[in-house]
Amino acid sequence: MSKFEAFPLVGEYDTVVVGGGTAGFAAGLTAAKNGAKTLILEEKAFLGGTATGAQIGMFMGFAEGEGFAPKKGVIRDVLEGLEAEGATPGVQTIWISGRKDLEMQVIPYEYEALIRVIHRLVTASGAEVLLHTRVIGTETENGRIRTVVFHNEEGIQRVRAKTVVDASFHGSVAADAGCRSVVGDENGVLQPGSLMFYAAGVDAERYDGLPQTEKTAIAMEGVKAGVLKVNNLLARPLPNGLRYVNMTRVKVNPLDTRDWTRAEMEAREQVKSISDYFIGHVPGFAGATLSATGSFTGLRDSRRIQGCYVLKNQDVLEGRVFDDAVAKSSYPIDVHDTDGIGSTIKKPKTGVFTIPYRAMVTPEVENLILAGRCISTEYEAHASIRVMITCMRLGEAAGVAAAESVKTGVPLNKIDGKTIGSRVM
Repeated sequence: MSKFEAFPLVGEYDTVVVGGGTAGFAAGLTAAKNGAKTLILEEKAFLGGTATGAQIGMFMGFAEGEGFAPKKGVIRDVLEGLEAEGATPGVQTIWISGRKDLEMQVIPYEYEALIRVIHRLVTASGAEVLLHTRVIGTETENGRIRTVVFHNEEGIQRVRAKTVVDASFHGSVAADAGCRSVVGDENGVLQPGSLMFYAAGVDAERYDGLPQTEKTAIAMEGVKAGVLKVNNLLARPLPNGLRYVNMTRVKVNPLDTRDWTRAEMEAREQVKSISDYFIGHVPGFAGATLSATGSFTGLRDSRRIQGCYVLKNQDVLEGRVFDDAVAKSSYPIDVHDTDGIGSTIKKPKTGVFTIPYRAMVTPEVENLILAGRCISTEYEAHASIRVMITCMRLGEAAGVAAAESVKTGVPLNKIDGKTIGSRVM
C-alpha cells in the first residue's frame, strides 16, 4: 500500500505539469493545445517562475541567425502579448559584461505585464491550473508514475497522470520517482543566486553615456569596499523607465532549506547596500530610489537529472547538431564564480548548439519528461541551457511529446525525438 493511498484522488489527466515557470507554463499550454487534458501545478500565486517572481527582466537564449522576431512557438506568442501591452521594446542587442565579442539578442520586458500575458495564453489553451499548490511526491510503480501527490489548503490530494512533465527546476518529481541526479560541479559547488532589484529615477542619459572602462572602474572600487559582488555595473533599462539591477551574488544550496533561508535574507541585505552604493557613487543614480525587489532570489543551480543522454560540455562548445534536437541556442557557457566576482564564459565554436530529446527523458520512468533547467547535462553545459528562452523551448517540446505519447501510447522515453524536433525547431 502506498503511503499516499489514503488521500483522495481528485482527478485524472493526460498530462500533469509540475511547476509553472518558463518551462512549465510552455509545456502545459502546448500539451493542451495538442489535445491533452492538462493540469499545471504551481506553488506560487502566479505562473512564470523566475521570469515573473524573480523579476529577471530579460529573456535570453536565442540562436544566431534567427533574425529579430521569433517566427513561431511560445516565445513568439509571449513577445506578441508583451508588445500589445507596450511592455517590451522587442528584440534588442546587448553585450554580456560590455564585451563586444559577446553580442546577443534579448527581449527586455516588464514582469507584471508578463504575468498577465502568460495567464492569458495558458487560459486560452484550455489547460487547468492550480496555484498555491505544492507537489510533495508521486506514486510510482514498475517504472511508471501513477499519481502525482500535492498539498494546498484543501489538504493532501492525488491526481492520476498518463504523462508527467517535471518542470520543477529542482527535478523534484524525477528524484522522488527514483531517477538519478547530480548537484553542482565535480566538487559539488553550485553557482550563486541573485536577487534582482529595480531602481526608479535614474538619469538614463548620464548613466548610459558612461564608457565601459569607467563602469568597470566604479565596480571594482565597490568590490574593494566590500559592497559590490560583481566586477561590472549591470543596470539595464525597461520600457516603464525603471532599471533592473543584477548585482547581488549569494551562495545558496536550495536543497538545504536552512541554507536557502539564510541566502534569501542575505540577498536582501545585499540589495540595500548595493542600492546605496549606486546612489552614492554611480553617475546617473544620485536621484534614484530603490523601488522593488524580486519576490525571491533567482537560482542558477539545483539538481540535474541524469537522463537517457547527458548533454556534455563539449557538445555545447563544439556546437554539436543532434538528429533528435528539439531546441537550439547560442547562449555561452556562463558559470558565475561562487567565491569570486566574475564569470567563466565560453562561446560555442560554431555559434550555435542544440539540445537532444534524449536529454529530456529518463531510463527509469517511461511516462516522465524533463523540461527546463533540470534536464540531463554536465555542469558547464547546464550553464548554457539554463536561460529562459531555452527553457520555454524545452517546455514546448515537452508539451508536444506528452500529447503525442497520450495519442499513440508510445512511452515518452521511447518516442523518436526526431518527430518532436520536426514540430518545434
